[in-house]
Amino acid sequence: MQNHPVTDYYLSTRGAHNFLNRDVWGPREKSMDNPWSPENPTGTVNLRLAENSLMHEQVADFIKAIAIQPSEHLTYSTGPRGSLRLRRAAAAFLTDEFHARQAITAENILVTPGVASAIDGLAWAICDEGDGILIPQPFYNGFEVDLLNRSNARVVPVSYTGVNGYSGLDDLFRPQAELNGVNVKALLISQSVPPETIQQFVSFCTEHGLHFISDEIYAHSVFDNPSIPCPVPFVSVLSLDLPRDTNPAMIYVLYGASKDFCANGLRLGLVYTRNQGIIGAISSISIFSWSAHLLQDIWAAMLEDRTWMESFMSEKRRLMERNREIATSFLREENAGLFLWIDLRHLLEPGFNRSKDTLLSVDSPDADSYKRRETRVAEICMRHGVLIAPGHVYAPEEYGWFRLTFTVGEEALKEGLDRFRRAVADVKGDGFE
Repeated sequence: MQNHPVTDYYLSTRGAHNFLNRDVWGPREKSMDNPWSPENPTGTVNLRLAENSLMHEQVADFIKAIAIQPSEHLTYSTGPRGSLRLRRAAAAFLTDEFHARQAITAENILVTPGVASAIDGLAWAICDEGDGILIPQPFYNGFEVDLLNRSNARVVPVSYTGVNGYSGLDDLFRPQAELNGVNVKALLISQSVPPETIQQFVSFCTEHGLHFISDEIYAHSVFDNPSIPCPVPFVSVLSLDLPRDTNPAMIYVLYGASKDFCANGLRLGLVYTRNQGIIGAISSISIFSWSAHLLQDIWAAMLEDRTWMESFMSEKRRLMERNREIATSFLREENAGLFLWIDLRHLLEPGFNRSKDTLLSVDSPDADSYKRRETRVAEICMRHGVLIAPGHVYAPEEYGWFRLTFTVGEEALKEGLDRFRRAVADVKGDGFE
């Protein structure tokens, strides 16, 4: 008789399904509980997570120095929508730093325990079970978790290439939705794109009655890169003069403390909206994921102290530029590509020639083989004590690309890159046997 979690662990059907298919943190915990440090040289170097640890000491020092009044937060206070202090600080921050065309108030802000929770709440509020949200490829693999695990909404990936007769966004977005038979409710973007492209996205959503969600969690993590002479600057949708027929109640901006403030563990995020129905709907379930007001005071203090924040962001950019140079110099030497999205196609396909524009397409007859080889490369890296992310988890259009995070401590980065070098040599030497 075959065992099943419904009977083995007395779970509901949905609980059993999530246990078997959607628990990403259980397996991940095993790879995160032994981090490398100079004092723990046999630990694992994690170059996979989207986490910036370069300024942890500065954040810790700020937290130690501020005056927190716990006695003020031993009641329900203003409830799960967020403390008025943080909502006011966040409203002023978005108005000033994101160059909002309209002043933002605390009434436009809902505090959540991280941007993942914000996406989950939005999906629950605007999607019925099985409805979909369009997301351009490649995209953060966590969106699958954020949309699916509780709300059972669906990610509808949107390809930018390979569309015959392309003339507009309808040619890109509609085929994927129709192919999957999904009722689409929204478009979510999380990439830095030109303002004219954002305008097109918003116009497309207006035309089709869709919600437009702009995940701007990396807004203050932009830095100079000499290898990109004309980079696309960060532009918030809040700063744009949107078409007159745009419905402001269907525009959302998401932001959080994790990336720009190097504080993934604070678990603080926010939703900007002028749709009070959305705030009320998410508020109705916010009691199940209520951010502690003690933590909210910490982030509010950071947002309020503009002098500290300016100094913090400047130093963070300097350290990110330094680590980027370390990583890209290494990758140039290894001829593996540049930056975080690195090109290892030559490891998957013997004789691969970049100059011939050969594609290891996800639609190729060899796609399953390429995906297995990507996984194998990541496994060999893990065997050498360094974690990198295979590109297929980010819904790319081509296999052979990997994500490598460089915003760890300099010593950890150098150790991780050295281990990565040995892993690549291992792959080259033994292949995939």
